[in-house]
Amino acid sequence: MSTELRRAIVLAGLMGGAAALAAALTPRHYLADAHPREKLAEWLPVSFGDWQIDRTIVPVPPSPDLQKVLDTTYDETVALTYRDSGGRRVMLSLAYGRNQHKGMNTHRPEICYPSQGFKVLRDSEAGSLKWGQREIPVTRLVTGLGARVEPITYWLLVGDTITFFGYPQRRVAIRYGLAGQIPDGVLVRVSTIDPDPTAAFAVHERFILDLLSALPTQRLPRLIGLA
Repeated sequence: MSTELRRAIVLAGLMGGAAALAAALTPRHYLADAHPREKLAEWLPVSFGDWQIDRTIVPVPPSPDLQKVLDTTYDETVALTYRDSGGRRVMLSLAYGRNQHKGMNTHRPEICYPSQGFKVLRDSEAGSLKWGQREIPVTRLVTGLGARVEPITYWLLVGDTITFFGYPQRRVAIRYGLAGQIPDGVLVRVSTIDPDPTAAFAVHERFILDLLSALPTQRLPRLIGLA
């Protein structure tokens, strides 16, 4: 057997082994199929603490192009406005995807808002909320459209882990992928129309903590993952 033929055989074997390894490591099982899934809209409370859904507010639908992207990216989106006894309104938006790889960045506020004409008035900042013994990592930013100033607090849940977009998100997804799983994802966004971001973020925190305290324990992992 010639040297060239032996090299060709070895190379073919290495390529075949690499292909087999890649196939073995390709995730095939959806994490969402491991347990029954309730629609988020069916168990979000109508009222909790000092908050109740404001039925007078009709959400403005996204543009047809954006709606098409949302329909093909997410399995469920929810948009609700709550109001407290002092008249403060908070907008809650949830976007759930059975496969978090499938364009979760589309609904990321830093991308979604500018696509609708908003400007980012204050760049994203990583922060956290303390709820009991949990530290919930969040991202805060401020957007604006004309005279409308809209501070935003949001977080991303990949599988059972709250993470940030970018490398942290990919790292969590890879961890699931190595276990043969395709994780789902939920983007939770809270915002208000308020020219004072400091006051707005304080309202966001109160709203989020009130909401989490009102939810049954078994449903908390749908929004904040596992401790």
